[in-house]
Amino acid sequence: MALLNDILKWTESLPSWQRDACRRLFQKESGLIESDYDELYSLLKKEKGIEADDTLEPMPLVNEHLPTELAPGETVILAGLRDLENVNQIPNGHALSFSEDGMTVIYGGNGSGKSGYARVIKRACRARDQSEPIHPNANDPVVASMEPRGKFDVKVGGTLLEVEWSRDATPPDCLSSISVFDSKCARSYITTEQNVAYLPYGLDIVENLANQVLPRISEKLETEIKGIDVSKLPYEHLLGETEVGKAIKNLSAKSETDAITALGTLTGNDTNRIAELKATLKEQNPLAKAEETRRSAMRLKSYADKLSKPLIWVSVGAVEKLKKLAEEKVIAEDAEKAAADALRSGEELLEGTGDQAWKLLFEAARRYSTEAAYPQEIFPPSVEGDACPLCQESMPESAINRLKRFDRYIQDDVAKSADMARNMVETAKEKIETADLHIVADAALSDELKELDDSIHQIITAFQASIKTRRHAMLQCLVTNNWTDVPALVESPIARIRRLAAQQLRTYRRLVKASDQAKREELEKELNELSARQDLSMSLKAIMELIGRMKRRSALEKCRSDLKTGSISNKSKKFATVAVTEELRKALNAEFHALGIGHIKAKLKERSSRGKMYHQLLLDLPVTRKIDEILSEGEQRAIALGAFFAELALANHSCGIVLDDPVSSLDHWRRRNVARRLVEESKKRQVVVFTHDTSFLGQLRDEIEAAAVPSSTSFLEWKDGSPGYVNEGLPWDHQGYKARINALEQAQSKLAKAWPPYPGETEITAMRHEYDRLRATLERIIQDVVFNGVVKRYRDWIKVDSLEKVVGFDHAEYEAIAKLHKRSCDVVTAHDPSSAKAAAVPTATDLGNDIVALKAIVDAVKARKKGAKT
Repeated sequence: MALLNDILKWTESLPSWQRDACRRLFQKESGLIESDYDELYSLLKKEKGIEADDTLEPMPLVNEHLPTELAPGETVILAGLRDLENVNQIPNGHALSFSEDGMTVIYGGNGSGKSGYARVIKRACRARDQSEPIHPNANDPVVASMEPRGKFDVKVGGTLLEVEWSRDATPPDCLSSISVFDSKCARSYITTEQNVAYLPYGLDIVENLANQVLPRISEKLETEIKGIDVSKLPYEHLLGETEVGKAIKNLSAKSETDAITALGTLTGNDTNRIAELKATLKEQNPLAKAEETRRSAMRLKSYADKLSKPLIWVSVGAVEKLKKLAEEKVIAEDAEKAAADALRSGEELLEGTGDQAWKLLFEAARRYSTEAAYPQEIFPPSVEGDACPLCQESMPESAINRLKRFDRYIQDDVAKSADMARNMVETAKEKIETADLHIVADAALSDELKELDDSIHQIITAFQASIKTRRHAMLQCLVTNNWTDVPALVESPIARIRRLAAQQLRTYRRLVKASDQAKREELEKELNELSARQDLSMSLKAIMELIGRMKRRSALEKCRSDLKTGSISNKSKKFATVAVTEELRKALNAEFHALGIGHIKAKLKERSSRGKMYHQLLLDLPVTRKIDEILSEGEQRAIALGAFFAELALANHSCGIVLDDPVSSLDHWRRRNVARRLVEESKKRQVVVFTHDTSFLGQLRDEIEAAAVPSSTSFLEWKDGSPGYVNEGLPWDHQGYKARINALEQAQSKLAKAWPPYPGETEITAMRHEYDRLRATLERIIQDVVFNGVVKRYRDWIKVDSLEKVVGFDHAEYEAIAKLHKRSCDVVTAHDPSSAKAAAVPTATDLGNDIVALKAIVDAVKARKKGAKT
């Protein structure tokens, strides 16, 4: 296994997806399928950062996949496979035993469970081909998700070990020493020189990586690259001297999408600018138009200033100011009322004393007293007996004191403050009521506004209504004192009108520039840039997709570096130089001769490349393009077997080998060669053969008997609704006459113990079955004893050297044979017996007597043979 270990070490230098490919090539010797190539291609792209598939991870070839390297002379053999659990439909607990010396033959027909056992051994022994899955019984929901497992009894260097195996765990190292014949593919290929080359075990991994995997992945890559449309033809209309034109000209995988997106994204201002520039450059007399737009800007600015004036009366500040005045008035009047209440306390006064009307009366009395009645005195009079200015009665001291108290009340700050607050509210109310809130433009200005902004008229009208509604609400709040009822103003047109004025000023400046040729050219260049960007915006999404395709194509093109085969092919040549030897050539030729394909010769070819000598092992076959055009399926299988035995002959160990259906597709005469070769190998090491081929089974038995090698045979069958039941020996149809007579005697003994005087249907059926087997045994005796096995039905050849032991037999022996044969035919149900006869079946005693007669015939023939010898 040194070559495999060298290959494994080399794969560690490969990209992870190629290491995964090497694992697949090792585990699928018959070749990768399309899904393998698809997954490997995805892994390549993932490794290059092109795609991210979290569900797919590379699984490289590692030590756990390869057979363990053995020490020289070390021996590992299988002793048994047992305690199987959750393996297909095979019931848990079944076991297979293997002969530690010589050959073990395990026969199983379709549905017998042979494949289940064979797959477990292949998986546990790290056979190359791991394509056949091992599942639990899908029909049993209890175990459907459980992991298949089992135990092996293994002898390593003479020591018996128990080794546990489970499907999802790394197979035990010692079991990997058992060589398993992988019959899926003969390791041969067509060279570039159209020669058929042979590859030693493992070297096909390197060769197929270079000659199959990389070319197939390369095909997928090139197909995808060619399928990516990166044509810039649909966007040639964007080319030119603009920034957009330059960007489109240089469009590539390196293009910055953000920069191009910015170029192709226009704001509202950009769109307006395009319209402005077009209008400016279209003007025939730019200076005259400039003066017109200047005057328009002035009018709009003046109108915006006019719109600001009503806000003085209804702005948020104005509302807050009016609200504050109203609140101060309420506070002052509350204070005034409290003072009036204090004035009236202590004596009975007329209703309303201290109120506003009363104060007016008192002030009128003050004026009358100081201006007419007592001009030289202060008010109120202070001399007892003076006449009251109001009632003109002499005033007692108490009246004079009352008037003085009234005067102090009038002169107090509270009263003055209340008067002042009332005056301020009244003044503000009057101003708000009389304020000019009209803002609607005259007809000429209104038309001008509509021309510049067709929605501005509605905004002005709504703003006018909002101002008036707000003023009315403010005045109402003076009555209700509920200032939450003041509605907010709607959108003011002032900012929009000022923008229109600014727009007109910009137009004025552009028109002035347009009258200057140099500046006009600048405007034309600006318009070209903006128009190109506008055109780009309409194709921006498609261009972004194009850049994406360019980037993907560029990334895919970088994958080509991983698909160069030169270095891998050179490495394969170096490995071949070490592995391909003259000893291997001789061993191959010897095996081909033994297997009946001696016409195919292996020859060693040397070739020089760059001063180095390389070796190839070629098969002497006609030149062609495909292996299957010159080699039949049987020849390919024979080559595979020959290679297996040739490499085994050069190995440094004598561990056991396992072969599963080794003769599939082989002709009968080649099967005999394989049987003979297997028996020959069983003299050197343990050989385990699984087969479903009855003819090959017979040939193996003949060769085992002829070579007298130790052997064990078992067969598998479907029983009680499940496959995998193990039985020692051979099925009835393949047993020799001795085993059959023994089986008949055992059955007769069992029947005799329970045979009733009047047998029923069950006993009758059982007896007919035994006579059916007795008749078959009689026919086998004629083949093997009377004719000494000269002719057997599975053979396509006659064993002439056994003819000398064939002797004649007299009429009495013939009659004994004929009698037994007729008796058996009368009992069995091969023909429908007449129901009218109601013939009784023989008893158990009769069966015993007939078996004795059968044995007597055998003894008589053997005695005759013995006598003929002497």
